[in-house]
Amino acid sequence: MYKDIISYQLADGVTEQHSFKVASKIIDSWMQAQPGFVKWEIHSNAEGSYTDIVYWESKAAAQKAELAMANMTEANEWYACYKTETIKTLKLTELVRLEPASL
Repeated sequence: MYKDIISYQLADGVTEQHSFKVASKIIDSWMQAQPGFVKWEIHSNAEGSYTDIVYWESKAAAQKAELAMANMTEANEWYACYKTETIKTLKLTELVRLEPASL
């Protein structure tokens, strides 16, 4: 499993509800059609910032989707939700998953 982790603040005047509406459009119109896409989680913290975790089956699938973003019709509306200077990304590859043993 590969994860793109994106931290950011919403742009001035953009509500949380609006950003969720735009995210839903992105999922429905583009992201779910990307090979290897698993899911997209949006988290918030007490300081008012957000962290998205986008799960991919592989690093290659995530990279291919990243290149395809340039052709996404909703890109401008999506990017307008964020203060661009606050965006930070982290890319993680799962090495091992440790879970409690079943009883």
